[in-house]
Amino acid sequence: MNFNYKWHTNVKVTVFDLDGNIIDVQEFHNLITTVGLGMVVDFLDGGIADGEIKRMALGSNAAAPALTDTQLGTETFRKAMTTQTQPTTTSLLSTVYIAPDENAVQIEEIGWFAGVNADDTPNNGIMVSRVLYSRLKTTLESILVERTDTIVEG
Repeated sequence: MNFNYKWHTNVKVTVFDLDGNIIDVQEFHNLITTVGLGMVVDFLDGGIADGEIKRMALGSNAAAPALTDTQLGTETFRKAMTTQTQPTTTSLLSTVYIAPDENAVQIEEIGWFAGVNADDTPNNGIMVSRVLYSRLKTTLESILVERTDTIVEG
């Protein structure tokens, strides 16, 4: 039997003003890193016991994402997942809410970190994926970042 599984990741970033009105929405695919793919193989063969995506980080480096990335170019903010749900049996929705008073700086990159070491310390954990996203975050807005991982055959 020949199986051909694919791992798709899509990101939706929604920006709200202080009254909760949507002021910007961007949707895009993001790069799954080689270490992220390797983590899945390690998890399947028992090499690691923890492959949970635990943190999302923002950074200020606009260098193009590469398969060999293991951390953000310049990490400036990190936060635990706000929620994680399974919309289907083969997908995971990981959400992070950034409040108006959090991280009022220029954002250029977003990364997701998994594994036992994915804590609040910058650059810790396995960077599963990275994407470019440019926005000057102010204290007059909040941001909701939704990442959907879907694994399908074909």
